[in-house]
Amino acid sequence: MSIAIVKRVPYRSSTRSGVYTPETLRQIGSQVGAIASRYSSLESHKRAIERQLALIAAQIHEQDVLLIPGTVFLLLEMRGSGGMSAQLEQIARILHEEGYWKPRARVQNYHRQDVYHLGKSAQRLFDDYAALVQPVERLYARLGYITARRQMQPETTLQGIFECLAAAPDVALKGEVDAIVELLERANRHNWLWKLCDRLARGPAISSRF
Repeated sequence: MSIAIVKRVPYRSSTRSGVYTPETLRQIGSQVGAIASRYSSLESHKRAIERQLALIAAQIHEQDVLLIPGTVFLLLEMRGSGGMSAQLEQIARILHEEGYWKPRARVQNYHRQDVYHLGKSAQRLFDDYAALVQPVERLYARLGYITARRQMQPETTLQGIFECLAAAPDVALKGEVDAIVELLERANRHNWLWKLCDRLARGPAISSRF
């Protein structure tokens, strides 16, 4: 399964008339959808991994440890991973579903290096999630204002929001769309979003609902 990689477009060139064209608004919506969908999926799987880390921490009597892969897997490296097969298997499965690397060997046959690299892969998922938190919070704020201004239903999908804007462009909302575009263009310049989506392109399909 895979996540769609949407085409980057030169948004600014379409705003000379003061209003975004319907096609540009739809393209902006597609790129916002890629960010929101990836965030939702990573958040869900991050929480699932945290539950497994908590079980590991309890089993090695380190309940107060910070529940991040870098910390918990360091403890496993120092004490060994014996008796943790079930938890490591769940973490490996989650990472595989998200398109991240996992050892090819069966968990029962993991060597110390396998555990180390599994921990690094899990930490990468956590870092990718952290990179999306602030951009997505800003998107939610902007979209919340847009839906309230246009009196859209709370259950309106992300695609529906931009279809509504495309059907009846509103100059009064151009500032909100500009802010969304600025965030997307910043992502384009740093290329972090597209590297993330490209790397996860062989992962599972993600819902386009916001």
